[in-house]
Amino acid sequence: MAENKLKRLTEDENQDSTAEPPNKKRKESSDLLKKFNCQYFYIDKSLLIKEFLQDESEIVCVTRPSGYGKTTNLKMLRYFFEMNYENIKENEFQNLQNKKYFENLLISKEKEDDQTYLDKYQGKYPVIYLDFSSVIIEETYEATIESFKSFIKKLFRSYKNINLKNLDKYDKEQWENFQSGIFSLYELKESISFLCLSLNEAFNKQIILLIDNYESPILNTVNTSFYNEFYKFYKDVFLEIFKQDEDNCYLFKTFITRNLKVNEDSFKEINLRNYSITSRKIEKTEIVNDFSSKINIFFNEIFINFDYIMIKDINLLLQYGYIEKAIPELINYEMLKKDYIEKHREIFWTLLVEYGYLIYDYRSVTTISDFKVVKLKVSTNDVREFIKKKFFEWKKNLFNVEKIQNTIDSLTSNYDEERIIEFLKDKIKSNLGYSTGYYYYKNEFIDKYYSIIYSLLSISDKYKIDTEIKFKENDNIRELLIIPKKNLKSNNNKNDIVYIIINYNDIVKEGCIEALDYNENLEFDDIKLKEKYDKIIKFGIAFNEKICDVIYEINYGNKTKEKEMQKKAYTGEEFQDASNKNFYLIDKTKMISTLINSENNAYLITRPRRFGKSINLSMIKEFFEKPINEIENEDKKFVFDGLEVSKDRKNMRHFHKYPVIYLNFMGNNNSEDSSSIINFLKAEISSVFIYYKSRIDFNKLSEIQQEEWNKIEQKSDGVILQNTIKFLCTCLKEFYKRRCIILIDEYDKIFSEKLKSKSMLKTIKTFFSNTFKGNKSLHFGIVTGCLDLGLKELNSGANNFAKCSLLKDDYFSDCYGFTEDELNKILSYFNISDSKEKSDSNKKKDGIKERLKKKYDGYSCFSNEGIVKNIYNPYSIMKFVKDNVNKKENYKLTNYWVNTGSNDELKSLIEKDDYNFEIEFLSLLSGRIIKVSNSEDSGIDDSYLRKNISYEDIWKVLFFSGYLTVADEEEYKENIKNMNDIKIKYTSNDPKVYKMKSNEIQKYKNELIETKESNDIIYYKIPNQEVLNNFYKLIEELNNKVIKSNNGNFTISEVLENFINGIYEKDLKMINENLNKYLIQFSSRHFPISLVAEQESGYGIIDIGFPNKKVKEEYIIIEIKVSDKDDQNSLSKACKEAINQIDNQKYDEKFTNSFSKIIKYGMAFNRRKCLIEMKENDGNIKEYEDNEDDNKT
Repeated sequence: MAENKLKRLTEDENQDSTAEPPNKKRKESSDLLKKFNCQYFYIDKSLLIKEFLQDESEIVCVTRPSGYGKTTNLKMLRYFFEMNYENIKENEFQNLQNKKYFENLLISKEKEDDQTYLDKYQGKYPVIYLDFSSVIIEETYEATIESFKSFIKKLFRSYKNINLKNLDKYDKEQWENFQSGIFSLYELKESISFLCLSLNEAFNKQIILLIDNYESPILNTVNTSFYNEFYKFYKDVFLEIFKQDEDNCYLFKTFITRNLKVNEDSFKEINLRNYSITSRKIEKTEIVNDFSSKINIFFNEIFINFDYIMIKDINLLLQYGYIEKAIPELINYEMLKKDYIEKHREIFWTLLVEYGYLIYDYRSVTTISDFKVVKLKVSTNDVREFIKKKFFEWKKNLFNVEKIQNTIDSLTSNYDEERIIEFLKDKIKSNLGYSTGYYYYKNEFIDKYYSIIYSLLSISDKYKIDTEIKFKENDNIRELLIIPKKNLKSNNNKNDIVYIIINYNDIVKEGCIEALDYNENLEFDDIKLKEKYDKIIKFGIAFNEKICDVIYEINYGNKTKEKEMQKKAYTGEEFQDASNKNFYLIDKTKMISTLINSENNAYLITRPRRFGKSINLSMIKEFFEKPINEIENEDKKFVFDGLEVSKDRKNMRHFHKYPVIYLNFMGNNNSEDSSSIINFLKAEISSVFIYYKSRIDFNKLSEIQQEEWNKIEQKSDGVILQNTIKFLCTCLKEFYKRRCIILIDEYDKIFSEKLKSKSMLKTIKTFFSNTFKGNKSLHFGIVTGCLDLGLKELNSGANNFAKCSLLKDDYFSDCYGFTEDELNKILSYFNISDSKEKSDSNKKKDGIKERLKKKYDGYSCFSNEGIVKNIYNPYSIMKFVKDNVNKKENYKLTNYWVNTGSNDELKSLIEKDDYNFEIEFLSLLSGRIIKVSNSEDSGIDDSYLRKNISYEDIWKVLFFSGYLTVADEEEYKENIKNMNDIKIKYTSNDPKVYKMKSNEIQKYKNELIETKESNDIIYYKIPNQEVLNNFYKLIEELNNKVIKSNNGNFTISEVLENFINGIYEKDLKMINENLNKYLIQFSSRHFPISLVAEQESGYGIIDIGFPNKKVKEEYIIIEIKVSDKDDQNSLSKACKEAINQIDNQKYDEKFTNSFSKIIKYGMAFNRRKCLIEMKENDGNIKEYEDNEDDNKT
């Protein structure tokens, strides 16, 4: 017979006994419905009887899902063929009682050999009906065999009224044994074949054997420990049936039903005609509205057991109505074992087909190995809605799983690479055996990961997932575009979109980078993402079998701009606070780029106070520190949008990725002694441990680690302070899977002069050494402070530091302070115009830029690219802006920076050895650039802590503190060239220079300019008026300090004032006494002449000349000489030479017309001694006489 005919008869209608009656169905009599196991109606399938009889095969096996009418049809066959076993008349076996059910069915009209099928076949055969779903599977093999015995016992008892007279004595006894349930395992295997043979002999008729739910016992034992043993037993039962039939020919026809088509089973070696749903063509059928409980159970089982990897395919199946897959054939029942399914998840597609959910056109099937490549479709709309409902419920339940929610968030909002890696490793481990069925790709393995990621993201209903219409030629690449649905609804492109590149690479880290570098133009299905979206989060995900890695970067759209800031200047130190409140900030994020691209792992950055150290460190912390949750991430994720660091997408691969340990030692200013300093350090370290305990799963640490952690946190005795931060790095690396970043601000505050204990000083140095040297859990570290102090020795770990100061900074030379361009940007933003005003020190009109330059500019920094000049003090500039927003005139320029700190330490430093009277210091105050020899190490010696500071280190302290800055040789020579002769004379340590004439001074200046200096020379200068004013203020305070001496108590201010008054009043005693007080107290220093300037008169140049402010008609001329000897006669002789020079050179000639009297002073100096003599007009020279021997000079 034709195969499709039998198929048509068995497939047109579902005969599920639990189905609701559809409209327009004829309702049958209750007897027929009950007989055929139908609840509401019966659809006439009686022609199946004719097809069954006409089929040439002796055995027909029909495979259909549950609820497809197998049992109904089998019962129909039973009641059609089964004879009447009682009151049998000779050759009359017809079961008239059952005949009435078929008289109105289609089969009643069919004939064969001029006889109706009812007359010829109805009630003419012994029928054995076996429903193996009633076999109960117990917990053990033995108990299950006993259950099978009960099944056989019940079967034999159903034939209790049969006449067994044709059986011999042995067979009768055996029959009774089966009915009583007393028989062996061997006899159990032969029980069904014995029943067939017995009925054949009893009635001399062949048997109709009907087997329902054949594989039910197999499926129910497949995941038990005794499956193999039971399967062998079960197979033997059926082999015995058909083997005995070959010998005795007791079977007329056999009809078998099952749910699954498995090629390797009991019927493999017999003449079996298979009819399976997997071999039928797709045709439109009428299906009832629901499914049996068995189907629901199966489908629920699928969604309980199958993993995320299938979600993508089911999603696409529901979306497009079909999906092309390579599905495996069921070779044996062991393919249904859980451990097999876990490794071969693709078997689910076969089961979905076998159970009737999916169909395919058998005519378009191609075979690859044990797989069939098919185009799967949902069988009916009802099935589609059923799958859709179950799928939605299952995804909803999955989304409620915290781990899944967290991973979805990690891919779409907080970008947690480690959490994604953990999830993917777990999922791929459970899906390694899953064949995705993309047979047309060379690299199927990558599709497993692709499917997992797609499936995961599709669980959430917040996102639309787009795939490339066509994969690129590179088979190692897969792409996904994740778009928030709220973007689609509002046409809003401000939200992040996520672009995922999945790559297969033997080295996963390289694979991630390769994925990120792929499609740099960010074009997806001809959509230019940069033109459409403001921010594109690009993930590079790479796999190599069980190993995977994830790196993400941030790409900004072409229209993305730096967020608009308020016209409000920020002078604080918290980067995020300033950013969140939209304060105005100068973008210094290029510093982050430098850190990312540098190979150094430790930096010591020194800058003056308020120069941006703290806010830059805060900026670095905000960029690198990994948020712990979505709320924290939302506060921080937009902070760097549009800034310089974000313009290189590779920088953004490091955004929010690391554990950052931040310490600030500013609070140590209040420590009183060594012990309190150590306690302060313990408290700061404890706070860091407390901070991170709330950011990690603390219980995952080992017991030893937890114990050590708690000791440090509680500041317990016995904690080795030096190893605490290194220990913290080790712990954090376990959680973050990344090395730590360590940031220490104001580090030099811990090195206080109160740290008098050498052992405690060593402890602190070792703390720095252990933290930064040999720390394998360190990514990089930054230590900032004002002074390069305490870290000079190699064992302190300082040899690991890249030192970055204004003296030499190869990394961050323009990251601290404001450049000229940055100042212009600030003034423009705050609408501060460049109108002309008189400056504080110049009568000509200067623009505000010139005034700011004089007041707050002047800092310089050396780098490997040369010297960076014109660095403005950032604090003073921002404070100026705050006070002068939108002003056009009457600008307020205050000493902002110098007022942020006390002068006490600086005063103490200078006062200690009277550095305010060193010639170099006085030279600086007069505007001269000085040169100082410098040792190889720019750091300050520890002796500074003991107030025993060296001459060399005094300049370093002034420099690191911001009171001096560096200049280059070119600027030094230009400074000499432009300095007038009088300043050259009085700011030189060489006495010969003082005696030089004008032409000699110029020659001397040329020699200085042409001198080749050694490499260890540093050029220092005072940077600007703000600092200079501070020095003047400081000197004024020092000059007013009372000095005790043998000559009585006095102040420098008093001495200088009396000296000047003595000159005005022509009082030689007052002049000499006060000048000698000064010289005796301050040996080897020169008196600063700041009131005069050289001028030509007569035949030469006057050293000093000025009108007498107390007597208007008098003019004073002073000539200064240096004596070779310090005795009275030598000094007096030098004084007279000076006065005679005034007369001989006619220095007074220029002033005689304007002044009636010329006062001529001759001054002679020799280190600590001096003498002054005087002459009025052409009178005699007046000498100074002192009766006290000690003071005769």
